[in-house]
Amino acid sequence: MASPSLTRCFALSASLCLTFFGLTEGCGDDAVELDPLDAGPEAGEVGVDGAVDMTIDEGRPVICRPPGLLWTRGNLVLGAGGEQFLELGLEQDFCEDLELELEIAPEGIVSASGLGTLESGQSEFNVRFTGLAVGEAVVTAFYVDRLDGERRSAELRVTVESTDAPTCSGESTGTVAPGGNLEGEPAGARIALPEGAANDDRYRVDAFEASLRCAPNQVPDGFRALGPAITFGPAVRLTREVPLTVPVQLGRLPNGRYIGEVQFSYTGPGVTTPRIVPVVSPDYREAGTVTFEVPRLGTYQAVVVDTPSAEREREFTFRAIMGVSMGSSGASLIGSRSPERFDFVGPLGGPVDWVHLLEYVRTVYVGGFCSEAEFQANPEGCGAANTERTPEPRSLYEVRQNYENWFYEDEFGGQGGTFDRRDYVQIFRDLSIMFGNINSIRSTDPGAPNVTPPGVPDSVRGLSNEERCANPQVLAPEPAGGDDDPATGFFDEEYNPEGQYPVITFCEGGETREDGSRDIGVWEPGPANNFPLEVALAVDRNGNGLRDRGEPVIRQGREDFADCGLDQVCSESEPGYDPVLNPDPAGDDYDFQYNPDGTEGNALRDFTGAADGECASPNPTPAVGVGEPFTDLGMDGVAGTAQLGEGGYDTGEGDGCWTVSAGMARMIERNPRQLFANMSDEQLRNTEIFGDGGVRDLFNFAANQDQLVGALASRGLPVTMFREHGSLDFNGGGREYDPLGVDWGEVGPYLHIRYGNIDASRDDRIAGDGGHVGTAMQILNRLRATIDWMGARWPDGDRVFLRDQLCSEVSDACPNPNLITEQFTSSDGRTGPASIVLPPGYFRPENAERRYPVVYLLHGYGQSPEDLLPAGFVLWSFMISTSTPEAKRLPKMIFVFPDGRCRGDECLRGTFYQNAPPGSSGAQMETFTLELIDFIDENYRTRRPETFTVPE
Repeated sequence: MASPSLTRCFALSASLCLTFFGLTEGCGDDAVELDPLDAGPEAGEVGVDGAVDMTIDEGRPVICRPPGLLWTRGNLVLGAGGEQFLELGLEQDFCEDLELELEIAPEGIVSASGLGTLESGQSEFNVRFTGLAVGEAVVTAFYVDRLDGERRSAELRVTVESTDAPTCSGESTGTVAPGGNLEGEPAGARIALPEGAANDDRYRVDAFEASLRCAPNQVPDGFRALGPAITFGPAVRLTREVPLTVPVQLGRLPNGRYIGEVQFSYTGPGVTTPRIVPVVSPDYREAGTVTFEVPRLGTYQAVVVDTPSAEREREFTFRAIMGVSMGSSGASLIGSRSPERFDFVGPLGGPVDWVHLLEYVRTVYVGGFCSEAEFQANPEGCGAANTERTPEPRSLYEVRQNYENWFYEDEFGGQGGTFDRRDYVQIFRDLSIMFGNINSIRSTDPGAPNVTPPGVPDSVRGLSNEERCANPQVLAPEPAGGDDDPATGFFDEEYNPEGQYPVITFCEGGETREDGSRDIGVWEPGPANNFPLEVALAVDRNGNGLRDRGEPVIRQGREDFADCGLDQVCSESEPGYDPVLNPDPAGDDYDFQYNPDGTEGNALRDFTGAADGECASPNPTPAVGVGEPFTDLGMDGVAGTAQLGEGGYDTGEGDGCWTVSAGMARMIERNPRQLFANMSDEQLRNTEIFGDGGVRDLFNFAANQDQLVGALASRGLPVTMFREHGSLDFNGGGREYDPLGVDWGEVGPYLHIRYGNIDASRDDRIAGDGGHVGTAMQILNRLRATIDWMGARWPDGDRVFLRDQLCSEVSDACPNPNLITEQFTSSDGRTGPASIVLPPGYFRPENAERRYPVVYLLHGYGQSPEDLLPAGFVLWSFMISTSTPEAKRLPKMIFVFPDGRCRGDECLRGTFYQNAPPGSSGAQMETFTLELIDFIDENYRTRRPETFTVPE
């Protein structure tokens, strides 16, 4: 038996769940000490209930109870003369050959072929259907149990449709209220409003007058219409995603195309040329229609690429990289910078778009303070940071907050973690070590460390927290009454435009009130602020040497620019602007879903033409004429202030270059979203991506990962978003994920899960629904679905059952441990652990020449590789599962958990798997991870690259 701690982990207690995603100590170190795992009875042994349940025949578990049959879907639609394939499988392996047959009633509608004898141990047929005539038929697969004579069967409803061009007629108008819908004409069109829209929160939508009507076809070049275009009016943006239903003729799918390749053409305000937009959770349960969720009304039409499916030769590396939280950033960075090494990239619940996150940090996390002008006008109203001073959320699942009130729902503890203010500060400091300071420039020397702000020597990082907090540095206070010397003040356009206030270093972490209570995320003054922020400065308006409530934190990460797009005209100034009906007249507003190539509001300075070779900043351009205009007033935004090296603290004024901080520059250069968007066609075809994020994630990672969806969609890739893992079967789903019901070939190579319900009950929210980690079931689904997707899409997987045991120490029962921790040293001398889980049967003599795919799973912030060993146990159990038929069993693979924790003085708690810039003290973690991959290939039987024929 496994240790009690391991058993708790396998049962998916909260401890395992949180440990896996790097949020608590979880199952602890004792979970690594594994006893041999009993995987079932020996051949011929008596199983449960005194009956012979299982035999072990040549390594296969063969269940001797008559199995049920299961179609992958409950219905199939094809066109007259068209062909489609559908899987028919057993619910479990069986001990004898089974003779499977089909009955079709009525005859003459559809034919089917591909069935016959399913040999013992096999569990699936791929049945080919051919449409003969328009109509409906029921196809029944069955076999007769030889022992009791019972007939065991599974029914499939098959609809054969006309392949004629779609038609449309009629119109409907009416009121759509929460819990209601509008439908009627055109037939098959509907708009619904969930009951939760009545809730008094940010997702509220009041009842409104709506209309349904036919629209002219809007089929982009290279596509085929699968249904008529339907206009859902009024064409407005909503505060939540709502279900829309349009007619769809799946019978018009070209041969070999599957429902996961159905896409949706959109036009509406700001989008006059038809554009493919990704939608959420396409649901085909209702014959002749498809329902999906979107946040905008307008005109939608179901379309598909207008060519039959083809085949191509693809070389598989048989490597994948995935990560959770901090590890998600590492997996997306390494996967996007070295795509030739990986078949699959799985960033789960972590940053994949640094530009999006940087803008959120700048305007929200460090926002909410009164400007100097506001302070002078109303000092009493500026005694605290205020969320109303931060911008409205740019994305649907972003949280609005401010520096003194970081988001946590009461009683929910951060939705699956204990990220308090001290944790946040550690994250900000580690990001500055591993990238460079994102908020300022301390030195113009590219070889010097840029972790502390200007005026703060790097040497302070060697002092203790107590020393630093007891002796804050005061930078260039003006003499009383001020003077005219620009070198004597620390200037900031927003908070200190005259340089009259002292600017100070300060400490953070206070969340405890005077009465001893604690409100996580909410800043409180007092001695609990004993951890140096290190990377930012505050304006000390009252001159007492401390940052008091309401005193602003300076944000000087870049020179200001007008993010109005390449036309240099903001939407409000464009002809025809209307905030509701026409918010984007020029059609250039960035939106990950509807306009991922938009340049207005994308938080990055865009330009055209050649770059100025003398500018060292990202997106270097001259100041005028070829892009979005910027101030060129330096980082402080104030004209005429002294620069670094001249006794001042400013950088970049008047140099003709858009100046950004060292950390921001590095993040822009290494931004996974942009790296994926800029890949070659061949690289993208061979790099498949599965991402996820919680709709209630305190770090907004659902919204952040949405930006990657936009990058893929901008390249014309069929990316699909899903609400919860239970909707991966294209049947609407719910909370339950059933791996037997998902056809991963249909789901496709690019997908994104938003887990969590925005209308979840209080109990579900307390349990973590949609949070950074999720509920216990969401955590299991996140891990299982991603690995299932990889295993199913790797060709030629070894799914044969093997009776084996999992152990970490040599013993008589386990001469070859298959749960290992290696101490790996990279070429620059950095040493760190890597935990390895070898698959069942790895040490069997008959498998001595067998090689295995390998998945690199990068851990979360504050974790170590050993913390993921309980997750390794769960993954290993999927490879020996007797409750899953062979065709759906997870194929055998090696799992490697690389080190991402800080070692020595590299950083505080997490490296983000980056190569740190010169002088920062951070490790070269991208190099470390890639060299670890080479080490694993050299010392373990990893599968070598091989070419297979795959669908295009």
